[in-house]
Amino acid sequence: MGEPNRFELDGRVGATASGRGTEMSPVNGTSHDAETDTEAQDGTVRRRRLAVHALTVLAAVVLFLSAINVWVDRSALDTDNWVDAADELIAEDDIRTALSEFLVTELYASIDIGARLGEQVPDQLAPLAGSLAAALRAPATQAVDSLLATEAVANVWSQANRATHSTVVALLTGDTRAAVASEDGNVTLDLRTVVVALAEEIGLPAGVAERIPAEAGQVTVVESDILADLQTAVTVLQWASILLFLLVVALFVAAVALAEGWRRQAARNVGIAVTIVGLLILAGLRIGGDVLLDRIVEIERNRPAAEAVWWIGTSLLRDIAWYVTIVGLTVIVAAALAAPSRAMTSVRRAIAPAFTGSPAVRWGIGAVTLLVLVWWAPMPILTTAFGIVLAAVLIAAGLEGMRRLCLADLDADDLEAAQPDADHTDNINVDAGDRDSTEVST
Repeated sequence: MGEPNRFELDGRVGATASGRGTEMSPVNGTSHDAETDTEAQDGTVRRRRLAVHALTVLAAVVLFLSAINVWVDRSALDTDNWVDAADELIAEDDIRTALSEFLVTELYASIDIGARLGEQVPDQLAPLAGSLAAALRAPATQAVDSLLATEAVANVWSQANRATHSTVVALLTGDTRAAVASEDGNVTLDLRTVVVALAEEIGLPAGVAERIPAEAGQVTVVESDILADLQTAVTVLQWASILLFLLVVALFVAAVALAEGWRRQAARNVGIAVTIVGLLILAGLRIGGDVLLDRIVEIERNRPAAEAVWWIGTSLLRDIAWYVTIVGLTVIVAAALAAPSRAMTSVRRAIAPAFTGSPAVRWGIGAVTLLVLVWWAPMPILTTAFGIVLAAVLIAAGLEGMRRLCLADLDADDLEAAQPDADHTDNINVDAGDRDSTEVST
């Protein structure tokens, strides 16, 4: 016989070394190829896991920026939110006291109270008019505080804020249809009517109140030299409110879609990331507020008023943070509910009738959820037609996913119920076979 070729030697060696009849490839062997394929697959899985985690972290960062953007947008450009905040401010005792001091200072700076009182008192008391004016300052501040607490002045305050904010928004959004009244391009908050009411409250003659100059109680809100920059910033802000939200949704959906084979865990991680963002915002408001107030408040007696302003001014962001936290916890619960554990399977079996029974019940749940979201509107996009459609699609996908999970559980129950019958049939066949064998041997 001729000398065996290399293929035959490799085959025999492979069979001998392995102790099995498996032949190896002519050069490297099939086992080496399998190991290489396994390593390549492991590398792909690792890279995909890293990509999923990276997308989740990136989406969380964008979510944080989106929450801040929504807060600024809805606080600065929504007149109703602005007026509500202004009404809350004047309802705070500390803020009302600070505002009273400002208004009294404006009154004393706009007219010479001592001279005007000297004109009204007898000549022999005229030299005391200056002292009388100074003595009236503290009672005037208290009177203004009480005056600001009345419904009439509160309405004046609210109307002044609404008119001013509407003007600001019209300027910043370039709404040329609105009748925008501004002086030299500046927008001011007009509190002159409050100053006049103050003069009448402390008993100054009507002639004195009429001499209060028009600029008294004017607070500049927007200056003309920065108006163009603010208009650009507002345009970016409004577009960012929508684009950031869409980007957040796209990144989270991509992270879950890429997690083939472990999407439930990826969805759970998304919920954890969203929850962490909400909690970080809440912690930042608490810690950041203290740090900010320590730096900007120079007079300690103004600290309570500053704290009230911070608390009211950030109340919308605090609400958004709670909304984000609740959404994150909801995703975590949904991911846990989809787990294959015995406890979660029992829960799904309990709620299965609502999702696998009448479609009217299932879609009724979805409709109520959508209506609550539209009424709640935690994100500005939910006030648009596109946002409502997007929310409806996401809710429908969630309902369909839960329906399929419940159906899978029901199918598993049917298989388990059928299994004992199959085992019993097999036992009967075995027993019959044994009897036949016995009869033949006999």
